[in-house]
Amino acid sequence: MNKILFWLAVTGWVLALIVHILSLVGFDVAEIIPFIWILHIGIFVVWIPAILELRKSKELKTFQSSGRITIMNPITFFTIIGKNAPKWMIVVAIGGICYAFFNFLFFMFSDDGTPTIQNGHYVLQNHGQWVKDISAQQYHRYKTNTLRGFSGHWIAFYGVAMLVLFPSAHTHSQSTRI
Repeated sequence: MNKILFWLAVTGWVLALIVHILSLVGFDVAEIIPFIWILHIGIFVVWIPAILELRKSKELKTFQSSGRITIMNPITFFTIIGKNAPKWMIVVAIGGICYAFFNFLFFMFSDDGTPTIQNGHYVLQNHGQWVKDISAQQYHRYKTNTLRGFSGHWIAFYGVAMLVLFPSAHTHSQSTRI
C-alpha cells in the first residue's frame, strides 16, 4: 500500500511542479484544466497515511523526546523521516518547504485582492468589497497568481509525503513474505 501512496505522492509532486512552472510563465492552467484543483484534495490522500507512518517511527519518537528538535535542526529531522529514501529526496523535501515559505510571502504581498466576475465584468475584490474593475488579461493574471501560490504549497506537501512514504527494503521484504 505504501508503494501506491508513494507513487501517488510522486505524481502529485510532478503535476504540482508542472502547474507551478506554467503559472510562473503566466499560463492559467486552471482555466483549461479546472479539475487541477483536485491536487489540493490529493494532499490529504497521501498526508494522512504519511502522518500515520511517522507516528510509528521509533527513531522520530526518540528524537522528539531527546529535546534536540529545534527550528535550527531540520536536517536531522528530515534525515530521520526519510531514513529509507535517497538523499536527493531529502533535499527535494527541504527545498520544497523553503520554497513554499518564500513563495507564500511573495504571494501574500503581490496581490490587492481576489479576481471575480460580477454581472459579466471582471472585478477585483478584497474581502468581498469592490476594489477596482480589471481587464480579462488582468483577471487571468490574478487567477494565475493564485494558482502559483497554491501550487507552491502542493510542491512542499507532496515532497514531504513522498519522502515519508518512500518504500523501504524492509517493508518490501515484509510484503513479499505475506
